Amino acid sequence: MYSVRKTTHWHGDTQANMMVVNIVITGLLIWQFGSDYAVIFCSSALLHLVIEVGLAASGIRKGEVSVYGWKLPRAVDSVVRATVEGPAFCVPSFFVADQVAAGNLALAIGGPAVVVGVLSAYMGLADRRDIARLEPGQQPLMSRRAMTKPGAVMLLALINSLALGALFSIPAPYRAHAFTFVAAYALLVMLFYLINYNLGVRMVQIYDCETKSFTTPGPLFQAAALTYDSAYEMGLLISAAYWVTFYLGLFQYATLGVAA
Repeated sequence: MYSVRKTTHWHGDTQANMMVVNIVITGLLIWQFGSDYAVIFCSSALLHLVIEVGLAASGIRKGEVSVYGWKLPRAVDSVVRATVEGPAFCVPSFFVADQVAAGNLALAIGGPAVVVGVLSAYMGLADRRDIARLEPGQQPLMSRRAMTKPGAVMLLALINSLALGALFSIPAPYRAHAFTFVAAYALLVMLFYLINYNLGVRMVQIYDCETKSFTTPGPLFQAAALTYDSAYEMGLLISAAYWVTFYLGLFQYATLGVAA
């Protein structure tokens, strides 16, 4: 089973635009709520950079990527992707955790849902437009991340077990804030998947060993697989951007009026 992203070499334009949006939104949050948003921006970008380097080295990231006509070296492409994909979900998830702890439930739910929903739709529509621009015979770039390789599943189980242990070891009142962050991250990624699946650029596929081809299951299978992907493969794994930073003592929790 594979988590699949369908893009083109023009995806770099969309990524560059999203990077600017991420920086602007994070800047506004830093201005309003303090340095914790700079910390989670940097920690999530760094974690995703490690992941992107691994994906590039394994050959999952394929094809050339350009930004407004400029071909990006793979290293620069990895940095841009990390700056987009890490903060795009971790920064709003931290905002959700802050606002839930402060009792502002409407703002906690509505604000990130609208922002992530709109930007997810923008990315999906841009990719679908770019795929339609391909000339006859050209194929979109297909990034396939294996979800069920035995070795990878065992390694992920070990990492996620360590992540759960680290999260449960966070003392109150910060533990509730941490778990709210993880839950919000998983739900926001699921929102992204839902929108992009319906736009035809994000899906789960199964490899048929007999026909040596990929098949795309129906909506119910997609819903179950993408929920697993967002909550388990992504949510717990990416929680390291939060709990490692917490144990380093870098969060100030200025919104809550307390310090770690």
